[in-house]
Amino acid sequence: MTQILNANLTHSLFYSVPFALSEAQFEGCVRKICPDALVYHRDAKLEESHFTQMQTVERFLRGGSQTYSVRRFFLRSLCPDAKACGFSDVFLMLSYFEETSVVAFSFHYSVEEILLDQLIGLRQSGQARVYRFGEKEESFSDFAADFAVQLGLPRTFTEQSFLCEVTRFGEFTSPEEIEEKAPDVLYGLLSGDEGYSFVPKELCRERLTYSWSSRDFIRIYGVGKAFLFLNLIASPSHEKYLERQRVFGGEIYGAADEYFFLGSNPLSVNHGILFSVEFVMMLKTLVSDVLSFQSAFGKRKKHMSYYRRIRETREFRRKIILVLEKVEQTAITEIGELSSVLMESQHIAPIVDQVKYLLELLEGDLSLIYSERSNLLVTILTVLGLLLAAWQVLLAL
Repeated sequence: MTQILNANLTHSLFYSVPFALSEAQFEGCVRKICPDALVYHRDAKLEESHFTQMQTVERFLRGGSQTYSVRRFFLRSLCPDAKACGFSDVFLMLSYFEETSVVAFSFHYSVEEILLDQLIGLRQSGQARVYRFGEKEESFSDFAADFAVQLGLPRTFTEQSFLCEVTRFGEFTSPEEIEEKAPDVLYGLLSGDEGYSFVPKELCRERLTYSWSSRDFIRIYGVGKAFLFLNLIASPSHEKYLERQRVFGGEIYGAADEYFFLGSNPLSVNHGILFSVEFVMMLKTLVSDVLSFQSAFGKRKKHMSYYRRIRETREFRRKIILVLEKVEQTAITEIGELSSVLMESQHIAPIVDQVKYLLELLEGDLSLIYSERSNLLVTILTVLGLLLAAWQVLLAL
């Protein structure tokens, strides 16, 4: 059966900021490169439909504020032309997470009535395909690297992710039906494996282990660096859900909240999926930073002062604990559960435990080295004091 799909796709690259930078300072750097960048704020009055939809989701799911601090920019003049690319919509966004010193470049676009193999092709090569970003024709990964360098960041990203929101999946009407009848297709979309039909069904189902759902028309899967979100907004179940919200909202609040009628959006903010993926990848970026810091400890950082090494070690641990605490601060339980499931899909929890233990060992080693150096200094000063006293005695004679 030929599968026709509608989907929103997001390729994201995450960079670590190697220096302290406030949101205001970061905004100044962005405007030097892209003067007409639109700054997103949850309370701002904006005409940009993508941002107003994001505001609606933030307000509904997060009570008006994210659990983590973020400054976002829509890079207007640098966005590729949707029609020229064969997309129905396209959106280029830059996000700065000041608390964790992480920057994310994300390339969002929507495709309609696309064949399954074409969508898998975009999964495989989307960020490497050449588009026109501003005046240059280049891939998204090259565009992000050039922009990062201009911001003073490393050219090479720390982590990357792929998010695909499918809003129409052939004639299927529920995620459960798709998972039962076509687990290989889900596996193909998630992994980018064009040979999905030759993979044993049991192996495909095994790859779909990490999933989350709070409605019978949605389900999100995570594996590796990829996330697949089934959001069947044209299904009968979704239509009944909207009617339920109209009735309930009308009776209780006078009208149903606009959040329930967002529909499709290239940002994939529907149900807050984008925010949860960002959260998980931010944590993954921090973990990668710690591992890089440890591997470089005896090399390029060997001349760093002990005070600075200890300070950076403690700062890494503080950031990781801070991000983990955000899950528990989420007001809506289901959203916290979603983030937890996605963390499991990335196998972050055991790595985080190892990293925290590693940081404790590193801090202990640094403290011991510093203590040894301090003791040596005290010994030297003591010897010098004795020599000075002896010299004074000789002078007295």
